[in-house]
Amino acid sequence: MIKILLSTVIFPNRFEINRGVCIKKQAVELARSDIVTVLVPIPYLPSFLSGSARGFYAKIPREEAIGGLLVRYPRFFIIPKILRFLHGPFMFLSVYRYYRQIVKTEKPDILLGFWTFPDGFANVLIAKCFKLPVVIGCRGCDINKFTNPYLQRKLIGWALRNCDQVLSVSEALKTEIVNRLDVPSHRVTVIPNGIEEERFYPQDKNEMREMLGLKKGHHITLCVARLEPVKGVDVLVRAFAQLDGNGKQLIVVGDGNEMQTLAALVDELGVSDRVLLVGSKPYDEIPRWVNAADLLALPSITEGWPNTLMEAFSCGKPVVASRVGGVPEIVNSPRLGIMTRPGDVDDLASGLKEGQAREWDADTIQARVQGRSWAVVADELRAELKQVLNRYRDCK
Repeated sequence: MIKILLSTVIFPNRFEINRGVCIKKQAVELARSDIVTVLVPIPYLPSFLSGSARGFYAKIPREEAIGGLLVRYPRFFIIPKILRFLHGPFMFLSVYRYYRQIVKTEKPDILLGFWTFPDGFANVLIAKCFKLPVVIGCRGCDINKFTNPYLQRKLIGWALRNCDQVLSVSEALKTEIVNRLDVPSHRVTVIPNGIEEERFYPQDKNEMREMLGLKKGHHITLCVARLEPVKGVDVLVRAFAQLDGNGKQLIVVGDGNEMQTLAALVDELGVSDRVLLVGSKPYDEIPRWVNAADLLALPSITEGWPNTLMEAFSCGKPVVASRVGGVPEIVNSPRLGIMTRPGDVDDLASGLKEGQAREWDADTIQARVQGRSWAVVADELRAELKQVLNRYRDCK
């Protein structure tokens, strides 16, 4: 049994129930055999700012139960939107005393962090202070986007070169970590995400549509994504507008900074009768939307290992997705879906048209992800943590 101190800013809370669901699933599975202490640092926000866009941070309790786990939310100081490269050092200084008390009382064997900045950087400093081995998991955007600013890239590179092992969700992301941040290849382990087969499985399409109030006779293309520029949903809307609209519908599930911009784009293109922006939905409801669809689209500009593709496969649904990040590792056969050039409206429109016209075999698609449960992922992660612990103890 391992005592694991899990430290990450990417984890659900009562206001962001879909945030970091993949990390929560791993934590829940690890806790079946090991002792897992979960710390989720959040920005400090004075109560008088509770009406702002991020005001919900002030309303998050110091601790609460999430998925059967006790989750603690220590606060850290940042200056929003400026001096971002200092967020890592600020986090370390803010949570140091809190973590010191946790380490003293819980006596963890190892620190496991997900996300590289600001918390990955802070986690490495904390582990060094308390003489703990530390493993940092990279998810995708934290490498593809956060390493663009020079100083931030230097801090992330330092953290990954000074932790005991780095985790990557795909071979493509591992290549980025090695080449962009000068991390030795043998120090990066690839552990792809899993799926909840008990939640994502084929269900009757018409029943799901009736439940969701959707038209039964239409061909539905579904996109489940955060509405941020990196997800390319604007490209998808423009591509869909090029297609014959007879009996076809695009449904976008998700919320984010681009919601108003996308709504205006839908109106501008005159496709409001066949493009629905339905907002964010509870994670428990997502299988209904997937099963109600005929095709899933993921037009991202960058990606790590997009779980929405695996969830679609688990429901027997084909995909049209950008050829980025770990997508080619997931969509590893033309019988599973169609890949298009990221950001290319015309190529995406062509892919959607082909995807809508082709006959797909649901059994072949579902077989691609069978057996890749979160329990399997947790077993692989646990084995990696044990190897790191053994190396660490041998060096003491």
